[in-house]
Amino acid sequence: MGTTLIVGFGITLSKKVKKKLSKLNLQRQKEQDKIDKVRQKELDKVDKQRQKEQDKIDKKIQAMIDDINQKAIKKQEKIDTKIQKRRNKIDKTGIAQEQIWQY
Repeated sequence: MGTTLIVGFGITLSKKVKKKLSKLNLQRQKEQDKIDKVRQKELDKVDKQRQKEQDKIDKKIQAMIDDINQKAIKKQEKIDTKIQKRRNKIDKTGIAQEQIWQY
């Protein structure tokens, strides 16, 4: 009598059936691997596209930030220039008044 494999619930399989089942499991695993490989390729494609879109959005956001920063720098320069002009005016007025008192 050949070797038998006992599978749950008291069912026994012959060596021939066991071999065929093993072949079918191997074939099923190969098919599953193919499916997984195709699925992974599709996921990679989608991820690559998503990353491209994210990069575009990031570039737009960075451009907006740079633009805002540039405008802020220009405004700050204008304010600094006004402040400096007022200081110069005050300094000139102060110096003129001091010279009057010296005479």
